[in-house]
Amino acid sequence: MKFSISQETLFQCLQKVSGVVPSKSTTPILENVFFELDDEKLHITGTDLEVSVSTQTIPERIDKSGSVALPARVIIEMIRSLPNIMIHFETDKNHKVKMTTDQGYYQVSGISKDNFPEIPKVTDSSAIELDNAKLHRMFSKTIFAVSADELRPALMGVFVQIMPNELRMVATDGHRLSKIIDKNFRCKQKAANIIIPPKAVQLVLKNIDGDGTTRMVVEEKMLCFIFENTTLFTRLVEGQYPDYDRVIPSDNKNLLTVNKSLLMSTVKRVSLFSNAFTHQVRFSINKEKLSVQSEDLDVGGEAKEELTVEYDAEPLDIGYNALYVMDILKQIDTDSLVFHLKSPMSAALVSPVEQLQGEDFEMLLMPIKLSS
Repeated sequence: MKFSISQETLFQCLQKVSGVVPSKSTTPILENVFFELDDEKLHITGTDLEVSVSTQTIPERIDKSGSVALPARVIIEMIRSLPNIMIHFETDKNHKVKMTTDQGYYQVSGISKDNFPEIPKVTDSSAIELDNAKLHRMFSKTIFAVSADELRPALMGVFVQIMPNELRMVATDGHRLSKIIDKNFRCKQKAANIIIPPKAVQLVLKNIDGDGTTRMVVEEKMLCFIFENTTLFTRLVEGQYPDYDRVIPSDNKNLLTVNKSLLMSTVKRVSLFSNAFTHQVRFSINKEKLSVQSEDLDVGGEAKEELTVEYDAEPLDIGYNALYVMDILKQIDTDSLVFHLKSPMSAALVSPVEQLQGEDFEMLLMPIKLSS
C-alpha cells in the first residue's frame, strides 16, 4: 500500500471512525483502525463488533493498493498534531507503515487485514430516505431518556417504529419518557419496529451534516445508515419494547403553562439546596402561581422561589427529581411549555406550547413521593 494524502483530509476521516474504536478491549485488534486502499479510494473503518463505521476519501495520489490495521490511539493523535501538510504512506511486506512528511518520518507496526473483523455489507435498494434535519431532531429529542439499566435491556435504546405514513421514536428509563412523531413521513418499505443502541444514535448525530438526506437500511438484527461518504452499521437491541402507550395518561386535564427559561433557572437555583441523593424539588401550584422549593434536612439547606404562571384548576403539591425536570426542559424549543397534570402521584405530560407542523412531541415525567 502506497499513497499520499493531506493531513486535513485524513484527520476528518479518522474523526468519523474514532468514536466507535474502544480504548481498551479484550480483543486487541478492535483497538485498531483498518485502512484499505483500492485503485480509486481510501476506506477507513473502526468497529467494536456492536457498531461499525466506515468512511472513504480520495487521496491526492495512489501508487499501490493494499490494506493494513493500525493502532488507533497512535495514528489519530499523531495525525491530529501535524499541521495541514502532505503525508506519504508506504507499507512493507511485514505490515510496517512508514509515514513521511517534509518534517520527518514516523514508523508504526500494523496488522494484517486477516485479523480485522469483517464488516457487513448491505444493498441500499431497500433503503428508507430520511431528512437529515428531521432525523437529527428526533434522535436528539429521545436519546436523553434512554435507560442505562442492564436488567431491562429492551429499554437500553431508542425505539423506532417505521410505518407507511408515520415515523415514531420513543425512549424511556422508567422515570421519564420522550415520544416524537413525524406525521409527514412516507415510506413504501415494510413496516418495522426496531431498538437502536445509544452509541449508534450518538454516532448518527455526529455524522449528520447539514441539509440533505440519509438512507437507512433495516435488516434482521442489524441496521445501516448511509451518509454521503460514511456508512454506519449497528446491531439492534434485542427484546420486546414495552407498550409505552399504556403509561401515557389521557385524562390529565389540569394545564400549567409556564415560561421555559424562568422555570429552568428557578429549578436550577432551588435544586442546589435539595437532598444530594433524591434531588427532590416541590412544585406547589395555585391559581396563577407556582412555588418551587427544596430542603435538605441533613445539612439544613432550604430554598424557595415563586413564578407567575397560567393555571386555573385545583391546587396541587407535586415532587419531582430536579435533574429529570432539567433534562425535559432542555428539549423544549418554544418560549413556554405546558404541564398536563392530574394528581400528586400521577405522571405529568410535558409538551411545547405549540407543536411544529406535522409533528407530535410530548414527554412524560414521573413524580416522586414528597418527603413531607
